Amino acid sequence: MKFSTTLLALAIASSAAIAPSAFAQSADLSVTGRIFPGACVVDLGNGGVADLGSIRLESLQADMTTVLDDVDLNMTIACQSAVRFALEGVDNSNDSSISPSQYGLGITAADEKIGSARLGLVDVTADGEAAKAMFSDDGGDNWIVHLFPDSVTIGKGSMLGFQVGQTGQGPSPIKDLQGTVKVRATIAPTSELTVTEDVPVQGNATINLAYL
Repeated sequence: MKFSTTLLALAIASSAAIAPSAFAQSADLSVTGRIFPGACVVDLGNGGVADLGSIRLESLQADMTTVLDDVDLNMTIACQSAVRFALEGVDNSNDSSISPSQYGLGITAADEKIGSARLGLVDVTADGEAAKAMFSDDGGDNWIVHLFPDSVTIGKGSMLGFQVGQTGQGPSPIKDLQGTVKVRATIAPTSELTVTEDVPVQGNATINLAYL
């Protein structure tokens, strides 16, 4: 409705500024879209919170990054009917990641990047069958099967889909999907951090589900 109102306002403004003979001109407007069978709901275990706990400063490396133990979160995607979809990650941590491909963990009071987090995805099943991960770097126009199932990630700037059996070149229609999100946090060298008091780790990412 807002889009239609804007078009009407433009049409009135144009008729007041153009000579009567201009009414012979015309322009076509196409309205496109699609209706798909059913929406999906994404659910993450523990309310979507990957709690790293209390990290003692002396347990971290001074001159190199420290990789912490993975924190696992169950993930389920439930759709009203089988639909084709893909996952996309968005980093909400204000560009605080120490790795361009991973998600930030916030900054210290001295404006130093604390670290980064990798969002892995393993043990994926779709409608009761093992699912192959696929990724697309061009918005879903082309898809490539992930060659290393143990290193599948929900990345930034790419789409992650899943295929069951041989169902074409792209992700399969799926009704129910289960998997485990493995959050692997990496902390920057402590020589690069100012830690004179407690430093809160404040990573935040959004996992979007895009219908294909």
